[in-house]
Amino acid sequence: MGTDRSTSERKFTGTFTPTLVDRGNKKNEKDVLPATGKLQVVITLAVTMSASVVEGYPGGAPVSACAEMFPNHLMSHDNDSLPDERYSSQNISSAPYVITAATQSNGKVKVSLRVTDGYWEGFFLQARLQGTTTPVGMWEGLPANTQTRNCPGGNKNAVTHTSEAKVSTLDATWTPPSTPANMTVVFRGTFVKEFEDFWVGLESDPLSVNAYVSAGVPLGSLTTVVLGTALLATFACMI
Repeated sequence: MGTDRSTSERKFTGTFTPTLVDRGNKKNEKDVLPATGKLQVVITLAVTMSASVVEGYPGGAPVSACAEMFPNHLMSHDNDSLPDERYSSQNISSAPYVITAATQSNGKVKVSLRVTDGYWEGFFLQARLQGTTTPVGMWEGLPANTQTRNCPGGNKNAVTHTSEAKVSTLDATWTPPSTPANMTVVFRGTFVKEFEDFWVGLESDPLSVNAYVSAGVPLGSLTTVVLGTALLATFACMI
């Protein structure tokens, strides 16, 4: 949110003195210890410790994450018979991030991501019709270290990171879809600060927008223009 698997080894040495066993004063060469009375044994033990399986995506969230928007960050066990566990999302009420959105005069929407503390290293952002789970619209005007994703049913309908650079602010432009004519959308995001510290499901306040037509004019504005032209033509015929 590349796979990185790592192990570490630790070596140590120990010295111990064996306990002598009294065998009834029997003289047996096999029981005779060296004159020092001590046998020093050096033990080298290599311990291989499994680190957590780092199965994240430093190059951006994959299309497979479009629905849940959940990072595939797994924690392995030393016991191979146990399945890997997925880290849990932090409570969104504690998230140090804010998503805001504002409609521009051309009908497109400026979306801003901000931090209240710290930074993020990874993110995944979508616009969704309120109450649905499908991303809509199209993203453009992206800053450096960001890229679009083609989630099912759309084109360039999600945004994610391209590196693990620490970021504290981001602005992007979102274009509404051509239908429905009027809609209420929310901008939903996932933020990753560290491998095990991430927040899923942060949302902006709901925003009411008009559909956007290919000519680059919001559908609401186009309706007004067409209606105005029709009224003008009617008035001309009455003269």
